[in-house]
Amino acid sequence: MKHLLLAVGVSIFAIGAMSPAQAQTRSDRLNSPVSTTQQSSLTTIELYAGHGVSLDFRPTRETIRKAWLDDPSQVTLDFDDANCQSANRQSSCAANVIHLRRIQRLKFPNLPTTATTLLTVMSDRALYTFRLTFPNSGSPRYSAIAIQPNRMTSTSVSSGIRGRSGAELIEQGLQIAAARRLISRRDALWNRLESLITLVRNGVQVADAARQVGVSQQLVARLVEMGLKTQSV
Repeated sequence: MKHLLLAVGVSIFAIGAMSPAQAQTRSDRLNSPVSTTQQSSLTTIELYAGHGVSLDFRPTRETIRKAWLDDPSQVTLDFDDANCQSANRQSSCAANVIHLRRIQRLKFPNLPTTATTLLTVMSDRALYTFRLTFPNSGSPRYSAIAIQPNRMTSTSVSSGIRGRSGAELIEQGLQIAAARRLISRRDALWNRLESLITLVRNGVQVADAARQVGVSQQLVARLVEMGLKTQSV
């Protein structure tokens, strides 16, 4: 069986906005279809019985702080940092690679059975979401996925967001993300975003503010998009 190493460009926020990507084997390159920036479209990872998939975040130069599954009954998570697997030391988690392994379905009280589940990964700069599926036939097409930095620009969005009104849009998007449990006030990313909001409110350009606090413009653009949706309701 020939395993592929996928190079996936993932745009940032935990609702799964994705950028164009390419799939790459060790010896040749293939086109990999990925989703657009629709909330309902997520990058899908197939997990086969007896085979695992590794998510490599090293190309992003980000550090994984936390990862969780909506339904943990069929998947285990391993990290290249043992702190991430200890409940007492999760605050010290600093991983770069997550290994997903399919297991026999476990039964948890009050947890509904689902055909697929979502994996959410929080790094020190962003949030990512993947849909996990569990095929019962066929063979795995890849054994590792390299998460590539998003090369899409958000200049058009960032240039129109400024001042107090722009800061309010970002803040509204952040509150929506918190309501959906995509981010917590305890997360380091939350503090960075609040610092960004303060800078934008004080007149700093979004691009400059994002660089100062260490978050991506793609994340800011996604928060703005979420904030705009509240105004159109």
